[in-house]
Amino acid sequence: MNRTNIKKTKKQIVEYWVQHVEESDLSIDFFEAEKLYWRYGCKRSLKRCHIIPYSLGGKDVPSNFVLLCKRCHLDNPNEADEEIMWDWLNAYKVPFYDTFWNIQGIEEHKKIYSISFEKRVRKEENRY
Repeated sequence: MNRTNIKKTKKQIVEYWVQHVEESDLSIDFFEAEKLYWRYGCKRSLKRCHIIPYSLGGKDVPSNFVLLCKRCHLDNPNEADEEIMWDWLNAYKVPFYDTFWNIQGIEEHKKIYSISFEKRVRKEENRY
């Protein structure tokens, strides 16, 4: 099966989803959807990513794309069920732009040190 270049633009993808998904389902506002990464609302170079991969029968149509950074494009679910992609996006959704990595760091702190970052800060404050 010969693969041709994707002809759908980022703008066409955004225009489709503006009409078909609630803005609150993403970590971005639609007016910035061509500039900000949909998974965690920060500025990244955006790639068109198939929801259902081409190799699993996904089509090159706006309804089968989301905009992801290169790292997440490689990490995204490789499944034929489109709901898995939306679940994956929503699992990492953040309420404020550019807070994803801060939140991840706080969660990792708890895993590594078995104490929440907040409790550790309070403990340090009480030392002084």
